[in-house]
Amino acid sequence: MTHNRMYEQLVVQNGNKVQGFIAYGLYKSAKREWVRKYLADHGRSPKAAEVAAYVSAYTSQTIEAFEAQAAGVLSQFAGGVVADARPEIVEETLRGTFWKGVAQSIIANVIYTTMLIAIALILGAAGIDLLEIATTLAPGRD
Repeated sequence: MTHNRMYEQLVVQNGNKVQGFIAYGLYKSAKREWVRKYLADHGRSPKAAEVAAYVSAYTSQTIEAFEAQAAGVLSQFAGGVVADARPEIVEETLRGTFWKGVAQSIIANVIYTTMLIAIALILGAAGIDLLEIATTLAPGRD
């Protein structure tokens, strides 16, 4: 089994396999273009040694360029997916939000009112007259 150095560097050693496969596809596309140009320039397909020399000419900077281009492709794809899904996302987000908010407000007010009534009943049972306190504290009463 032959060892493919570019596959190892672009896919196996890449933490993001999808990006690695895209980078490898970009490499294969560049290699295919080189083979076509070689055929046009020389009137024959390159020999195995010539292809090996072409592949060995790739530097770490060239490999990083494939990875960066793959990251750009993924980013562009993700942006397109989000842009296509945006109307549906907005609709799902807004659907039911108003009535859900109204229901939450009603429930919160019922709980608050119940708590106030409970406090008033407890104070009344303890002999504290809230109305008398309120009129005593009212402005204009000495």
